[in-house]
Amino acid sequence: MQISYNWLKKYIDINFTPDDLSEKLTMAGLEVEGVEYLGEGLEDIVIAKIEEIKEHPNADKLVICMVKTAADKKAIPVVTGAPNVETGQLVPFAAVGTTLPNGMEIEEVRLRGELSQGMICSKDELGLQEERAEGIMVLDDNAPLGGSFLKYKRLDDYVFKLDLTPNYARCLGMIGVAREIKSLYAQEKDLRTPPISFEEAEELGEINDYVEVEIEDPDLCPRYTARLVKNVKIKESPEWIKRRLKAAGIRPINNVVDISNFVLMEYNQPLHTFDFNKIKDGKIIVRRAEAEEKMLTLDEEERVLDDEMLVISDPEKAVAVGGVMGGANTEVTEETTDVLIESAYFNPVSIRKTAKKLGMHSDSSHRFERGVDIEKAIEANNRACQMLAKCDGAKVVPGVIDNYPLKYESAVITLSTARVNELLGIELEAKEVKESLERLGFEVNPAAEAGELEVTVPSFRTDVEQAADLVEEIARVYGYNKIPSTRPISKQRGKRNPQQKFEVEVKELLQAGGLDEVITYSLQDKKSYQDLNLTQFEDYAKFVSIKNPLSEAFGILRTSLIPGIVNVLSSNARRQGSEMAVFETGTVFRNKGGNTRPEELNMLGGGIFGRNVDLWQQGAPNFFELKGVLEMLFERIQLDKVSFIPDNDNRDFLHPGRRAEIKYDETQTFGFIGEIHPELADQNNLPAGTTIFELDLDFIFEKTAEKSYNYQKLVKYPVLARDLAIVMAEEIAVGDIHQAIKEQGGEILKGVELFDIYQGDQIKDGDKSAAFQLKFQADDKTLTDQEVNERFNQIVKHLKKEYSAEIRGN
Repeated sequence: MQISYNWLKKYIDINFTPDDLSEKLTMAGLEVEGVEYLGEGLEDIVIAKIEEIKEHPNADKLVICMVKTAADKKAIPVVTGAPNVETGQLVPFAAVGTTLPNGMEIEEVRLRGELSQGMICSKDELGLQEERAEGIMVLDDNAPLGGSFLKYKRLDDYVFKLDLTPNYARCLGMIGVAREIKSLYAQEKDLRTPPISFEEAEELGEINDYVEVEIEDPDLCPRYTARLVKNVKIKESPEWIKRRLKAAGIRPINNVVDISNFVLMEYNQPLHTFDFNKIKDGKIIVRRAEAEEKMLTLDEEERVLDDEMLVISDPEKAVAVGGVMGGANTEVTEETTDVLIESAYFNPVSIRKTAKKLGMHSDSSHRFERGVDIEKAIEANNRACQMLAKCDGAKVVPGVIDNYPLKYESAVITLSTARVNELLGIELEAKEVKESLERLGFEVNPAAEAGELEVTVPSFRTDVEQAADLVEEIARVYGYNKIPSTRPISKQRGKRNPQQKFEVEVKELLQAGGLDEVITYSLQDKKSYQDLNLTQFEDYAKFVSIKNPLSEAFGILRTSLIPGIVNVLSSNARRQGSEMAVFETGTVFRNKGGNTRPEELNMLGGGIFGRNVDLWQQGAPNFFELKGVLEMLFERIQLDKVSFIPDNDNRDFLHPGRRAEIKYDETQTFGFIGEIHPELADQNNLPAGTTIFELDLDFIFEKTAEKSYNYQKLVKYPVLARDLAIVMAEEIAVGDIHQAIKEQGGEILKGVELFDIYQGDQIKDGDKSAAFQLKFQADDKTLTDQEVNERFNQIVKHLKKEYSAEIRGN
C-alpha cells in the first residue's frame, strides 16, 4: 500500500514532517516500511525556453539549441539529436553539474566540435517513464520560465509504503489513513471529505428506465448500487489524476479506469465499470455461478467457476467474477460511450475463497476480503460520477439503484473505564477514554452503570467486535510509548520442574550416545501417515484437524513423532548424507472425540542410518546400534525391568523380522524399535536398514521419578572374570539367557556382558552360540576360585536344565 503525502493533505492539515509522520504512523500500528521522495534527482532541473535552433556544421542528425532560463540571461548552447525540438518550446533543462535520477552527471562537452553546456531532458531521462522516449519532454506554454520543474510538475512529494495487517483494512484508502492521522493530534482536527455535487441530465429520464438489478443471494451480496453515465469519451486522464495514481503505484490507463482506481484509493471502495451497451436488456443479476460455468476475465484467461462463487451476470452470461475481476465481454474500450458503475459490498469470506480458488488476487479482492465500508457504497459511486461529469462532460442519468436487502446494524459495546485502566496499566478518566474513541470516529455515550460507556462501532470499523478491541484502540491513541513498562510480580525464581529436568537429562544422554537433536513441525499432513501405513493403528489415526490450515501439508496436529523423523532422515539421505542419527522430544495430540480437548502426550522418537559395522553379524547394524543407545539410556536413568520383545503387533511399517516392542516388567509396552520396511524405505529414498524408535516419555518419567541415586565406596577387592560360551537353539532369545545368568549369579556377580554371537560351520543347523563375560566380586573379601567356580557351575547347570544349553567346546 502506497500513500502520497501531498494527497493526504487534501483531506487533513498535516504539520508533521514526512519523517515525523512516518514514525507516528508506525507507532499507531500502521507500519511504514519506507519513505520515497518522488523528486529525487530532479531538484536542479529548471524550465528553459528554446530561443533558436542552429544546424550543426559537422553532423546531419544533430542540432544546436540556444536555450534561456530567463529572458535577461545569455542563451546556453545545447547539442541534441532529438527529432521533436522546435523554436519557442518550454523544456526541462539540466545545467552543467546536475545529476539526473539515473545517475548521469551533466558536464560541459564538445560534440563533433561544438560546445554543449547542458541537456534538454526526455521523460525517461527524468525517471518519469520506463520505456525510452522518442524525443525531449515538451511542457505547456504556461510553464514558468526559469522555475523549478519539480514544483511545476508537483513532484515535490513523498510516498509512504505501508505494511498493513488485515485488521487495518480501513487504511487501504486515503480517507482512512487521514482519519488515523486525525487521531494522532491532541487538538481537534477537521477531516475534509471531498464535496460531491454534479448535475444530473434530467432529459435522460430515470435510471430505472435503463437498468434493473436483482440479487439472488443476499448473504453473498448484502448491498449492490449502480449508476449510469452516458456520452462518455474514452481518453487520457487529466495530469493531476495520473500524478496521484502514479504516487499510489497504479499505472494510468484511461479516464474511466483511472477514475475507478482514484475512488478505490480515496474511499477504499472498489468500483467496476461495465460497457452498458454490452449488457443484455440492461439487467444485472447477482447470483452464484453454475458448476463448471466458464467466462473470460479481463486478463484474457478463461476461468472455470463453481457454485460457491459469486458472479455478476445479465440474462445470458456472466459479466464479472463478483468482487474479483470483470469479464472481457463487457470491458470498457475506446468505442464505449455509456458506462454502468457498480459499487457494492460482497461477503469477505466468499471473495477470499473465490480469489484463492481461481488464483486471482486483485486490488478489489484484496479490499473486499478484508471488509469495506458498506455505508459508503453510494457516496463512492457518486464521487466517480462527479469526476466523470467534471473531467469529460459526460451526462449522469438521474437516480441511483440501491439494492440493499441486508441493512447494516452498528454494534454497540459496553466499555468500563476501570477495565481499560486494568488492561493498560494506566489511569485514565472516563472523559479521556471518550475523547480517544471519538477521535477515531466512534460514537460514545454514557451507559446506565457509573463508569461505563456505550460505544457505537462505525461501519468502517468491522474489525472491532468486543471491548478488548476498543482498549487496543485507546492504547494506540494514548501512545504505546507512553505506557509504562512493568515486570510481572513473582516471589520465586523461575526454574525447571522435575519433568523438564528429566527431559534435559534424557537429551544429554542421547547426545552422548551419538544422536543429534532435531525439531519438526507439530502441524503435519494426513497423507504422510497414510503413506507410512500408520493409520491402521487407532492411536495414530486419532487426528485433530485444523479448521483453516495454511495448506494441506499443515492440516492436522501430529499423533506421532515418526513422520517428522522419517522426513528428516529422508531429506538428508536425498542430499547424499551417508550417515545420520537423530532424536526428538515433543508433544503429540490425539483426538478424544466430541468437544473435549485432545489428549497431549510427551514422546521421544529417533532414527538412524548409515552404520556399517555389523558387530553381531546379524545383518542389522543400525538396529543394534540404536538398541544399544536405548539400553544405555535406560541404565543411566535407572529404568530397570526393561525388555525388548519380538513385535507381533502387526506394525506393517517395520521390517517383519527386525522389530521389537519395548516393555516394562514384561507387561507394559511403552515403545517400539525396528527397521523401516524395505518397501517404505525405498519409497522415502532411505537406505536399507534405516531404524526408528518411539517411546512414551511420560511413562518413563513416571517410572523413574521416585528413584534416587545411591553412592557406594569403591570396592578394594579384585574382580575375577570368567568367559561362558554356550550353544542353544536359535529360537531362544539371548536376552532371556542374559537375564537368567544375572539371576543365578547372585550378589557376587557384578556384571554380565555379551561379546559374541555365532552361527556357522562349527555349530549344527538350528543352533547358535552366545559368549558372555561374567565378572565376580565381593564387597568384603577376596573371592577364591572355588567360590567363583561353584557359582559359575550353578549358572551352567541352570542354563542346561531350563534352556538345554551346552557349554561350547574349543
